[in-house]
Amino acid sequence: MSMSVIDLGDVSHLPDEPEGYPGGHPGLGRFRVGRLAKAAIAVVVTLAAGGSALPGPPVLREVWSVPVSPEQSMTVDDDSVYLHRPADNGTELTELTAYDLGTGRVRWTRRVDTGPSWLGAAPQHGVLLLPGDEQSIEVKSPDGAMMSYSYAGSLTALDPATGEQLWQRPGAQHWADTGDTLLMYERDRTGTLTWLRQVRIRDGSIVWERRAPANADTVDVQFGGDTPERIVTAGPGGRLTVLRYADGTHVTSRSLPWQSVSPETGVGSNLGTVKGRLVVVDTGLKGDADRSRVTVYRTDSLVPLWSRDSKGWANVQDCGPLVCLSTAEGLFEAVDPETGTPRWTMTGSPFIGAVAGGERLLIPGIEEDQKQTLVDAATGRAIGSTTAGGVLSVDHEEGTAMLLRHLDPATSVLSRIDTTTGHTTVLGLLPAGDQILYGGSGRRIVCMLGDRMVVMTAG
Repeated sequence: MSMSVIDLGDVSHLPDEPEGYPGGHPGLGRFRVGRLAKAAIAVVVTLAAGGSALPGPPVLREVWSVPVSPEQSMTVDDDSVYLHRPADNGTELTELTAYDLGTGRVRWTRRVDTGPSWLGAAPQHGVLLLPGDEQSIEVKSPDGAMMSYSYAGSLTALDPATGEQLWQRPGAQHWADTGDTLLMYERDRTGTLTWLRQVRIRDGSIVWERRAPANADTVDVQFGGDTPERIVTAGPGGRLTVLRYADGTHVTSRSLPWQSVSPETGVGSNLGTVKGRLVVVDTGLKGDADRSRVTVYRTDSLVPLWSRDSKGWANVQDCGPLVCLSTAEGLFEAVDPETGTPRWTMTGSPFIGAVAGGERLLIPGIEEDQKQTLVDAATGRAIGSTTAGGVLSVDHEEGTAMLLRHLDPATSVLSRIDTTTGHTTVLGLLPAGDQILYGGSGRRIVCMLGDRMVVMTAG
């Protein structure tokens, strides 16, 4: 089962470390170079609003539930739900419980020390990865204010079948899906990167390790298709360094125009990668906080390929064979990744939505009900009619996506859209209100409804 959960830009908790400022939250940033997760890793999403009649009979059915409290968090994979909660023993330890996704049977419970609640568990390639050993630093922003950040100082891997510890290493993980290995890094008390290392995900053995490039505080991974190829670091002075992912060998370095990001205003330079190329987005262009510049570079040489100025805050992401550039005004265009030549344009949300199998895009509208339009990624041609609702999850093997919208203040509608034809099927009703929903495996839906975690089948 190949399934991914879509980040619509409002993430309440992520087991993530900063790609810009230490302790920052990339999911909450205004700029994001999106790379959709390939595992069924659950994240919290903001639910879209809308309203229409419910055609057909509901087909949702509750399978099992357990009581929960507001401070608890969860993660879902193909077989299990992992519930992370404070331990009821007066200590700082937390408790991680694995439930069988189909039956609700408790598989195991383990006391863990994972730091803040947003550093939750994430199943990936046969292990559970738990950040812990919280470190706190203070960084002076470009505005002169002192900002406090927290980040993980260690990573522990557990066997998802038993909860037993497989390995533990100092440092934090870069959460890109890099296959059977992980990129880990350490920081000093100022937030500067000190060490980079690649480890094997199953046993934690070191493939290579090296000192981080001098004064670097930002790190990203550049992919060639599905394969991690290079590591890019950046620092306050704009010195960018490219390393080979396979062995950490230096590829190239260059100083680029760079402004450290202000935590208060978001103005500054942001680093990312898209379609095998390096992207730098500068906000606050020439003193105008409402202007942005996107510059795309070759990753092997840091030679600029093209740049584009825009009004508002820019967002850049893969769009199948193309790259999508969008702004907060709801305007975006799909461009050639090598030249920046526009191929088609459209209005929609700054966060384009889901790339379904690389050939289709689900583009949310700028209306309040965020109607999804299925389009051909190469041409921008609309397929089928629009469907109201926010994207909850995408199943690439089945070629479907789950959508959720509010029917009225008390009720939400769950539907499934065929990402090949655009045909939509209503699955049923869910209680609305103060709820957090996750896309589970296959046709399972996992919800936080009031004081219960509920697992349902959808169709």
